[in-house]
Amino acid sequence: MDKVTKEIKIGIAFIIAIFLLYFGISFLRGINLFTPSNTYNVVFDDVAGLTASTPITINGLEVGKVYSIQLDENNPRRVLTKINMNKGIDIPIGSKFVLDVQMLGGAVIYLKVNYDSNNYYTGSDTIVGTRHKGALDSASDLIPEFAGLIPKLDSILTGIQVLVNDSSLVKSVKDVNTITNNLAQSTQALNVMLTNLNKDVPTITSNLATSTGNLSKLSNDLQTMDLVSTYQSVDSTMKNIQYLSSKLTTKDNTIGLLLNDKQMYDSINSTISNASQLLKDVKDNPQRYINVKVF
Repeated sequence: MDKVTKEIKIGIAFIIAIFLLYFGISFLRGINLFTPSNTYNVVFDDVAGLTASTPITINGLEVGKVYSIQLDENNPRRVLTKINMNKGIDIPIGSKFVLDVQMLGGAVIYLKVNYDSNNYYTGSDTIVGTRHKGALDSASDLIPEFAGLIPKLDSILTGIQVLVNDSSLVKSVKDVNTITNNLAQSTQALNVMLTNLNKDVPTITSNLATSTGNLSKLSNDLQTMDLVSTYQSVDSTMKNIQYLSSKLTTKDNTIGLLLNDKQMYDSINSTISNASQLLKDVKDNPQRYINVKVF
């Protein structure tokens, strides 16, 4: 009886081990034996990075896993992927499965649900999935372009090396340094000038205020001045000057005769000339005019 009991225990342990092994393998393949699920067929053109048990998420929540990956018998260019979705997760027609392979993490399939549809896929339907081009895919697409840029980069680096080794570059750098120093000195001088100007601004403002006050006083004085009387006085003076000028140009007065009578001018000139000769003769021959007798 003990022998039979031991064999039964060994058999039960073996069955449990087989069950655990099957459960573990199924779990690693994305099958949860304790959770009801629906199976769907999704085809991709490229499943690089995709593995069994890859999670399927909706808005970040895991709602299923990849069960198996194999070539599509009807179209060898595509890969048929069987997925297990949790029970109660229905997929509206028009929804999309998007495969995304992250750079540092694993692959994940995003389910973009079409909430506008009231019809749902069944297990016999085949859903077309798409692949999201991530950083790795973009990098692989850019490799040919980078390869084409290598000769250009080499040429650019060669040109930079020639430029760096050129002695004129050092001179240019020194010239730039000199220009920078001159600009610094000019800026300092400008700051000093602005400082002095700030000091003089109050004085200039005060002078302008004084000048403005003087102009205002002058304007008030001009307003209070009797311009009519001043104009009449100036007009009278101008008339007197005009009268004097007219008298000087006519011969009915002494000054007018002196200025306008040529004969009188000649007579006066002759008289002055004779007087000059007489004075000269008196100076040269005084005995003719002065008779001095001594007793």
